[in-house]
Amino acid sequence: MYELGSVVQHYDWGSATALPEMLGVDPDGTPWAELWMGTHPLGPSTVRLADGTTAPLSDVAGGSLAYLLKILAIAKPLSLQVHPEVTMAERGFVRENERRVALDSPTRVFKDPHHKPEMVYALTRFEGLIAFRPTAEVWHVLDGLESPLARRLDDELRADPGFPGLVRMVGRLLSPWMGPTRDELRAFVAECQEKYAAGLDRRRAYETVSELAEHHSDDPGVVVASLLNRIRLEPGQAAFVEVGVLHAYLSGTCVEVMAGSDNVLRAGLTTKHVEPQALVDCVRMGMAEAHVVTPKEEAGVRIFAPEVDEFALAVATVDGVDGTQLPGTGPRIVLCVDGEVSVQADAGRVALTAGRSAFTGRGTGPVCVRGAGTVVQAFTPSS
Repeated sequence: MYELGSVVQHYDWGSATALPEMLGVDPDGTPWAELWMGTHPLGPSTVRLADGTTAPLSDVAGGSLAYLLKILAIAKPLSLQVHPEVTMAERGFVRENERRVALDSPTRVFKDPHHKPEMVYALTRFEGLIAFRPTAEVWHVLDGLESPLARRLDDELRADPGFPGLVRMVGRLLSPWMGPTRDELRAFVAECQEKYAAGLDRRRAYETVSELAEHHSDDPGVVVASLLNRIRLEPGQAAFVEVGVLHAYLSGTCVEVMAGSDNVLRAGLTTKHVEPQALVDCVRMGMAEAHVVTPKEEAGVRIFAPEVDEFALAVATVDGVDGTQLPGTGPRIVLCVDGEVSVQADAGRVALTAGRSAFTGRGTGPVCVRGAGTVVQAFTPSS
């Protein structure tokens, strides 16, 4: 059992206080957006060895982990994005390597050859946009508006309904050549703001547009956002995002676990490099309600296991009296999200406070948690 050294990512959408407060350190005025735990080359964790020195996590894990674990502290909305399926990721990674695009280049899209399904587990109230609304619901949203852009979108969708029609509509909205003018965007946003202020919202779409316009008033991604399901997770709830699903996270602090990839195709609501056509090409999932994951409970442990091979989460709260055993025997990362706990396996024991984590490898037996607090364990279900 090893104490982990995590990597902080200072993206501009991050909270300046949430992660420092969790970790018990003084804020430095910069945004602390993500805390990474894993072996990904863009943010590899270290482990503390018995002699007090440190080593890369990959050295004791026997190579790369199948998953990447993060804490996200969201103060401003993230970009409108989608993650590629594995074939697209492999081809894109090779293509950019052949073009000699540096891995840390701001124009690099494919950072690795892997797909990136992901799951978020809310630590605070969490808001996000995940997957397209059904056509009838999009019509309901657009029917409440009279701006020229809203009327045109309504006509386009009635002539070309369903998921394929929505994807084509998004392609036109995001196109530098076919997208709306600045005046059309501003009229659409202004009408949504008026409707929301008057209490005439429809499925929280006008609220979403109003919020996003505070940060990206002239971005057509604001209009695209109105086409997506708005979800709210309370602390302890989780949602799964499959590859090819358009999404954007809006606010809150959460644990995020994903396949060990950092591939993101962005098309709006960001100052980073965007690839609108690549994003549209990548979107492959149909219209559906966002996938809120129902946990399975085993011996006081809640297990969130979407239908992917790379990861699952086990969540346990201990009360200072009895210890709790976590599932899995393969490589595991145990993250304390509240309180003070000790985690123990055959390979030793580590004391953890909120925001701190530990790693134990394959064949080290079950992890037992004691103390008073809550832990989240990332593991591979088949190991």
